[in-house]
Amino acid sequence: MLRRLSKQLNDPPYNFMVHTAPLELSPSCSPYMHWFLQIVPQLNRLAGFEMASGCFINPVFPEDAAKVLKEVDCSI
Repeated sequence: MLRRLSKQLNDPPYNFMVHTAPLELSPSCSPYMHWFLQIVPQLNRLAGFEMASGCFINPVFPEDAAKVLKEVDCSI
């Protein structure tokens, strides 16, 4: 995935975030929780909305991103 992102997006810097279960999670729910890594390429600067609210807007539909990444030729 990183190779595809790098080739398709002209080698941008990335932010990596590890997500885990909430601290106050009930023990009965913990078997259903898992860690995951979110990879966020830095494609543009933050705008006022993101800085003021802490809520980030993704301008790309997941289906469009998946289609573009599947088209990348990763053969060396």
